[in-house]
Amino acid sequence: MEQRPRRSWVLAGCLALCWPLAGSQPSNAPAQEADPVLTIVEPDPQTPLAGIVRMRAEVVPAVDVERVEFYVNGVPACTAPAPAPFACSWDAGDSSEPRIVRVVARFGSGGRLVRSMRARGRPAALFSAGTDVILVPVVVQDRRGRFVDDLALEDFELFEDGVRQDASFFEAANIPLDLVLAVDFSASMTAAMGPLRFAARHFLRELPEAARLGLIAFNDRTYVLAREEQNRAALTDAIDALPAPFGGTALLDAMNYALDLHGDEQAHRVVVLFSDGDDRHSFSAVDSVEERIRASQATVYVVTMGRGREMERVRELLGRLTRVSGGRSFSIERIGELDGVLAHIRDRLQNRYFLAYQSSNPARDGTWRRIEVRTPDRRHVVTAREGYAAEPRS
Repeated sequence: MEQRPRRSWVLAGCLALCWPLAGSQPSNAPAQEADPVLTIVEPDPQTPLAGIVRMRAEVVPAVDVERVEFYVNGVPACTAPAPAPFACSWDAGDSSEPRIVRVVARFGSGGRLVRSMRARGRPAALFSAGTDVILVPVVVQDRRGRFVDDLALEDFELFEDGVRQDASFFEAANIPLDLVLAVDFSASMTAAMGPLRFAARHFLRELPEAARLGLIAFNDRTYVLAREEQNRAALTDAIDALPAPFGGTALLDAMNYALDLHGDEQAHRVVVLFSDGDDRHSFSAVDSVEERIRASQATVYVVTMGRGREMERVRELLGRLTRVSGGRSFSIERIGELDGVLAHIRDRLQNRYFLAYQSSNPARDGTWRRIEVRTPDRRHVVTAREGYAAEPRS
């Protein structure tokens, strides 16, 4: 004989699907145990689905749950068997269309719960010098350093090589963040490693949940500890696994490596590098690293302390490399200042505007095109990358 699903589970499924259509009605039924509730935890409906996406749901209570199935636009994506946590991964590809995520929790008795949500789409072409659409991350502050977060498209003027361009506006929520943190663990960093681990954990934990994060450690060599990771616990473990400091410093080599670690061109790519700045072991030349930054379209932030911060040539070099990317270099005297600097970088990432445009110059001749972004309010301090190379179409 077929076993019928428990009435409470069938009722919960009906409530999940029909509540918006049905009015509440009084009931004289006796009190019963709590009905299970299905919740979609990941993905976030405000985050476009792209690349490898983590799918996660919760069922409370999870008694008798056999599995949770995830569907995207009606097609099976992945299945998470019991026991909890009900999580799995799915390759979303590079589609820019909005998608419907449907989650089905199936119970051993035959009952089920269903939840659905709509994940927003994203721009089909983002900031990539190999495409016709150029996307420019912009940060606006007043003269006191406070972020200006209430501007509209008409408040911006965008120029390429001095020629005014017609720009459009993208919401920051539509642009995924792909960030790599590079940490110097050369011998001269010995005293700073404890506070640095703490600051790095806090910094990564406060970034958007959907961000893809990488972590590398470097001395005179470079080591990858995490690549495109979204699980914060895994990142914490990777930071705790930073080796004891030893060796010399190869900052430029590490920067090149961090730029290569980025995978998705359809994202705002960021590198945050912390070092004593005293680079004596890199094989990479400064000019080649600068060209690599320009080609990558990444925004680069560098924080230095110790011997490097006292050298004018180091300050000038890092200022040059970060400025071309639309980022900044910071110099601190004490490791205790690191938390404040990382908080400022995080605030800059959270207060970005994104302007997109199609160049009025159709030539794709590999030349460097200078970008300038202004607002009519001359009290504003506008930071954007300095330009891009108009590479030939592939």
